[in-house]
Amino acid sequence: MKPNIDKKKITNYFSGNYSDEDSLYVEKLFCDEEMEAELKAFLEQNWNEYQNPQELYKHELDHIFLRLYDEIQRKKSNSSHKKIFVKVWKAYAHIAAILILPIALMYTLYFNEVKVGYTNEPSYAEVSAPLGSRVQFTLPDGSIGWLNSGSKIKYPVEFGDTRDVELVGEAWFDVKKNPNKPFNVMASSVNISVLGTQFNVSAYQNEKVDVVLETGKVKLKQQNISEELEMVPQDRVVIDTKDNSVSKTRLEEAYKYSGWKEGKLIFRNDPINEVAKRLGRWYNVSVHIENKNNKDLRLRATFVDEDIEEVLRLLKVSLPIDYKIGHREKDKDNQFQKRKIMISIQ
Repeated sequence: MKPNIDKKKITNYFSGNYSDEDSLYVEKLFCDEEMEAELKAFLEQNWNEYQNPQELYKHELDHIFLRLYDEIQRKKSNSSHKKIFVKVWKAYAHIAAILILPIALMYTLYFNEVKVGYTNEPSYAEVSAPLGSRVQFTLPDGSIGWLNSGSKIKYPVEFGDTRDVELVGEAWFDVKKNPNKPFNVMASSVNISVLGTQFNVSAYQNEKVDVVLETGKVKLKQQNISEELEMVPQDRVVIDTKDNSVSKTRLEEAYKYSGWKEGKLIFRNDPINEVAKRLGRWYNVSVHIENKNNKDLRLRATFVDEDIEEVLRLLKVSLPIDYKIGHREKDKDNQFQKRKIMISIQ
């Protein structure tokens, strides 16, 4: 007799407050083809229990599958598990193909990535990428993009005379060309206006706005400043919104700034503090640098699908550093904290 699905373990897993037992349970569950019927029934039950009587907006679901794959994949460290993750991906995608509505519900319940209002006011959607993940999105006009770890984007369910989106964090955009409807990204008091182009924007809270243009043309304008700044392909502009300072440079390797959307961590002569910050976001860990000798260490490397342990091992081979990895602990509210990693420069 097959066991009943443990709803609490699944809820814990996708909320981030899970134990090792919960994690193992979910991974085994989605790998078990014999449990497909039970999974279908479980999802249908959740749909019937929580469905909103008003019609849900039909959002692109591809990034939900990607989120699930990344969520599971990043938790394991050795290559022997990667085949299991592929099975998880295929099993879940197969189930999802016949359960579009229940999957859409799980999307709203567990991932909290879409929030749509049902009032007379304009309706907005919000897509977010939890720490340690990457999420693909499709906008109402057909433009596509990616959100990096710890980022979110908000946009109207239907665009009007202009196509306006709000960004917190980092995103890559491939904007569909429409001369009659300018595309505007508002990121940390900087407005980025385009017609049709590919570009990367990094605008995390309390950090500088970093824009890299790959194709097309972009205009930047800060709030309360009349001047506009134009960008052409291979330009990089960094704006400090605290003092309104602007730095513009030409790049030889612009692709490094958008490689993250393809699962690549690319460093090109980056200082160790920048390396630590990007590793922390990428792997959802807390990285601290101890640099008593004040050495200016820089890194040139590309990491593809490596786990954090392997990346740290390679860093130790390349640079005069040592490191310690702490265990994931719970705080006073019984929530799991990020793993702490200490990098000491020798």
